[in-house]
Amino acid sequence: MSSENVSNLVKKAKNGSADAFGELYGLYAEDLFRFAYYSVGSVSMAEDCVSEAVCLAFQKITSLKKNEAFKSWMFKILHNCCKNAQKIKYLHQNEVELSEVQNLSSVEKDHSENISLINALKKLSAEERDIMILFYSEGYNSKEIGEILGLKDSTVRSKIKRATEKLREMLVI
Repeated sequence: MSSENVSNLVKKAKNGSADAFGELYGLYAEDLFRFAYYSVGSVSMAEDCVSEAVCLAFQKITSLKKNEAFKSWMFKILHNCCKNAQKIKYLHQNEVELSEVQNLSSVEKDHSENISLINALKKLSAEERDIMILFYSEGYNSKEIGEILGLKDSTVRSKIKRATEKLREMLVI
């Protein structure tokens, strides 16, 4: 969808259109879930985080200043929800449990193929993990990631380099 169409949907959503907001959510639902899943490492927590983020975004859509920034704004909200979820329910496990993988629906099984990556990401700091997900999985550049996480883009670039090296060692790439 073109950025003009997205901007028009945001404008309609700001005027109270739940249908327009639903269309916006539909555009990014898979990306949002993937980010949350890699951030929290649990299907159910990821679903909860996305749900919370979508509700918050719908409530606060009028506070969005630039319509074309909807996607990064939405990811910033989701990032905060994931961070809060991790604080509330500390992830005790360093490994993804086999039972959780076996209980995944067919849509979620695609994500289970990356268990090694998920486990490696869990070993990074929360900030490094979020940066790597936004950079490699969602395709944001260092400036955009800096805006989402409140960091300088040069800091983001150096963290990408260090975290990539850590992952390379963990995954023996």
